[in-house]
Amino acid sequence: MTATPLFHGTFTVKRIWAAPPRRVFGAWSDPQLKAQWFTGPPERWTLLRRSLDFRVGGHEVLEGRFQESGTVTLFEARFHVIEPARRLVYTYDLHHSGRFHSVTLSSLELESEAGGTRFSYTEQIVFLDGKDGTADRRHGTGIQFDMIEATLRSCGGMQ
Repeated sequence: MTATPLFHGTFTVKRIWAAPPRRVFGAWSDPQLKAQWFTGPPERWTLLRRSLDFRVGGHEVLEGRFQESGTVTLFEARFHVIEPARRLVYTYDLHHSGRFHSVTLSSLELESEAGGTRFSYTEQIVFLDGKDGTADRRHGTGIQFDMIEATLRSCGGMQ
């Protein structure tokens, strides 16, 4: 039996947000804020399970089902480095309908800049199905970061 080859992908997203670093960091550390942006498309995805234990060694779980296809997505993360308003490093496993899809090392760095935040986020991914999913992952991450900005604006976090 031949093993499926691994595919390695990496990408970085950089943005500048008109919110202070503590508010941007809150998008990851505050369960209520994170639930507003870290979710599937509301018109097509049903939440099954969510938990966030935001501490070094803590875990996060997000599981949901796409209504049309029935595909269940499971995100399971572990936090390794937490420096409030500065840095976050975590790993996560992604499963699609019970199939182990990928392992990812994620890091974000925040720096104050002119009343806002310079933001840099990098993912290093191992796709277990041998296919390059880097472009799709980067695209989805970009959508989520648009949602972070909208969430910060709607809750007054851009001040």
